[in-house]
Amino acid sequence: MVNFPSIKLPGLSKRPAHTLLFITEAKTFRVDVDKAGVLRGSAEMIAVACPSPARLAECVSTIAADSRPLGRKTWLLYTALPIALLSVPSMQVEGVDAATLMQALQFELEGLTGQSSQDMQLAYQLLSNQDEMSSYWVSQINQLHFEDAHKAVKKAGSTLASLLHPAALPLSLENPDRQDWLRMECWPAQLAALRNHPEHGFNIRLFSFENRHWKTELEHWLTEQGEPPHSETLFNATIELLPVTAFYLHLNEVERIAAWLQMWASVLVKKDLPAVPVLRYQSKLNKDLLLMASGGSVALLICAGHLSWHLYQANHFTLRFEALQKVETSMTSLRKTLTDAHDKRDKLKAKIDQLKVDSETLPRLIEGIQHRPAQLLEALARGRPENLLVESIAVDKDEVKISGISLDATSANELSNYLEKQLSKLGWSVIAPTKKNLELFDGGGPWDFEIKLLDLGADGFNKKPHD
Repeated sequence: MVNFPSIKLPGLSKRPAHTLLFITEAKTFRVDVDKAGVLRGSAEMIAVACPSPARLAECVSTIAADSRPLGRKTWLLYTALPIALLSVPSMQVEGVDAATLMQALQFELEGLTGQSSQDMQLAYQLLSNQDEMSSYWVSQINQLHFEDAHKAVKKAGSTLASLLHPAALPLSLENPDRQDWLRMECWPAQLAALRNHPEHGFNIRLFSFENRHWKTELEHWLTEQGEPPHSETLFNATIELLPVTAFYLHLNEVERIAAWLQMWASVLVKKDLPAVPVLRYQSKLNKDLLLMASGGSVALLICAGHLSWHLYQANHFTLRFEALQKVETSMTSLRKTLTDAHDKRDKLKAKIDQLKVDSETLPRLIEGIQHRPAQLLEALARGRPENLLVESIAVDKDEVKISGISLDATSANELSNYLEKQLSKLGWSVIAPTKKNLELFDGGGPWDFEIKLLDLGADGFNKKPHD
């Protein structure tokens, strides 16, 4: 039996699973890790600078040409990648699809930075949803620059896993297992303040160094956070005078950067990415060419599937439409029933109210009717002037007619006024007297008069009687 020695393929057996490139405006640092995020070999400092996102592809190409092969997946952590925090009303983005949300965030970012969002690729991460406002952490890059970087990584034989800003590693630098901590990070253009709380989760606040009040705003933010059990500070190339913390990390040595990048790797290689905005390349395949290449049988299968789906949808919506029609008919009938019930209730209430009024009026009505004749005679006896004679009292339907003779023209009016005061509580309305001068005397007179008492019915007894 012949024993063949085991053959190791160079470039495959030694190739790492992941490569992390920490790219700054002055230099680049590289680490390689395995599938579990464990560091393989030592970190490498590369004298390749990337002052702007437009030169990101050139930077990657230079690194790939002058260094060992990249890992199967490459992660770009770029300090000059623009990041920002946006707050939008929750009601505007609630329930919308990803494309609509992306457009809303691009519009808000354009208003914040004053730069057009056209031809820009954006990544976002929801931080919080409080007080009817949704807070998002976003990063963006020109679409062409991002595609060039993707091509450069692909040309180097790797796959671009994502592009992200190295700020806000969601782990404590001093102890990754710690759950309650606060950290300040000094980056070239801004300071990132992070807070991780066991109950309230992860949050971030950005302070631009161009704002001369950033230190005052930072102090206010720190005051709002209270006193966390652990605090730490991360310094990159920019060094600012910051409040004292329990732990400090300066990214000024390769060993420290390697340990920090390995912590990033332990987070990035997981199936679920951390709560940071990561830019991922979206393939733009020509769907028409893809369908043409798939052949006539596949096209026929797709058409048949579409036809079945549309038939199912048509039948589904027809059934739903009929069900909605039945519901609408039932609702119309229910509304009519409710309207009729309301009308009956209102009429019944009106009757009850009238009965309440009648219950108060009827005792006075009965008592008044019983005493009417006697009180009428008593009022005539007391209120009759000396120059007036009552000859008759007659009842005609709802009227009582009092007629007689008066020696002067005013006595009949006096009697009428007196009766008005005395008889109004009995449901009578006194009509002003009619008089006729008989001209039997030289100076005129006597006068024939008639006073009418109009019966007001039950309504006349609803009035409060005079004292």
